[in-house]
Amino acid sequence: HLIPNGVDTSHFCPAPRPPNPVKQVLYVGRLSREKNLSALIAAAAKLDGRIGVRLVFIGQGFLKASLEAQARIQRVDASFLGTVDHRLLPQYFRTADAFVLPSLTEGHPKVLLEAMSCGVPCLASARGGNLAIVANGKTGLLFDPEDAGALAECLERVLTQEELARSLAEGGRAAVVARYDLGVLVKREIDLLKRVVQGGCLA
Repeated sequence: HLIPNGVDTSHFCPAPRPPNPVKQVLYVGRLSREKNLSALIAAAAKLDGRIGVRLVFIGQGFLKASLEAQARIQRVDASFLGTVDHRLLPQYFRTADAFVLPSLTEGHPKVLLEAMSCGVPCLASARGGNLAIVANGKTGLLFDPEDAGALAECLERVLTQEELARSLAEGGRAAVVARYDLGVLVKREIDLLKRVVQGGCLA
């Protein structure tokens, strides 16, 4: 029996998003090497000013100083907010124009599910558990995490094609509600445990 990570879809839910003069691209998680965040900064730099983009990083990690330095050198507008109370995350998702998870490796990332549940167009590396969550072109966009150019292309598409962004946002939300709603998953786990106990499989 597989019971995946779940999301409180009533808390992590969409809300009207005012237009941003500068597109907000959000990342939430550790600032560590396996998260491949230098590729996100490099991808933003490849947009060459064609789109006004601001990267927003939420999370802590030992790479913060080097990522800040890379952003300065490559002239990328980047903000590092540190740790944010988990209960407040929906408001950050709701103001983002895109969420990016560029990791080199992933399990079953709850933060990706939370972003999708909030109706944010999501871009994720074609690695690990991301492949089980994102249907490319339907509920998000997948990219090669070792190719900053591929990520830049995905960013440009999502940030300039309103219909694509809307479709990915709606598809991502619908997928999470259908497959990863926390209330449904908790009930399924309770039912499973009851069946195990009734079957005499526990000592």
